[in-house]
Amino acid sequence: MSLPDLLQIPYRRIAEAAGDASGVVLVEELTPLLENEWIATYYDMSSHQPTVLQFPDHGYTFLYDQASASSDKVDDRLVAAYGLSATRSHERDKARIQGFLGGGIDVPGKGKFDKGHALAHAMGGGLDVNLFPQRPELNRGKSKAGRLFRKMERHAGDNPGSFVFMRLIYSDDSWVPASLEYGILLPDGELWVEWFEN
Repeated sequence: MSLPDLLQIPYRRIAEAAGDASGVVLVEELTPLLENEWIATYYDMSSHQPTVLQFPDHGYTFLYDQASASSDKVDDRLVAAYGLSATRSHERDKARIQGFLGGGIDVPGKGKFDKGHALAHAMGGGLDVNLFPQRPELNRGKSKAGRLFRKMERHAGDNPGSFVFMRLIYSDDSWVPASLEYGILLPDGELWVEWFEN
């Protein structure tokens, strides 16, 4: 399975457009270009009129669809999260995580999911809006795709100050993403972006 053309983002072109005269990608130029693409593509994939909010949390920026503002048939859900990776600024609040929907997330018709972090706790990611239903084999690195996903998370965490993002892609009105894009801006100006089924 691959991402339909309609939902693909031209990351290379966007990175080039965000570069200065010497080709260095400027994060302050990159983020509004990415936001515009993510939101436009999210509108294209949605069956409802989205209400996308932007807000900061734990040093990161979140784009969140408060879908319940316009429809009771669509779940509120995360569109994208991004920012500069940091060192962990707080201990994991295990009791709070456990209290949020119990041990795991059992979604009727879809299966059992972990409470995945869009931006890893190890690089300063918080809870609340940062949590989403993630396949255990992807979240825990128990598959080939999961090992690549965890490698990318480690890279961002081991290199504080790296621009990192996650875009969530939906195929229905639930808050369970069908797939994810994880991206890191590398020191050479390349955007390392991988797509993962969820």
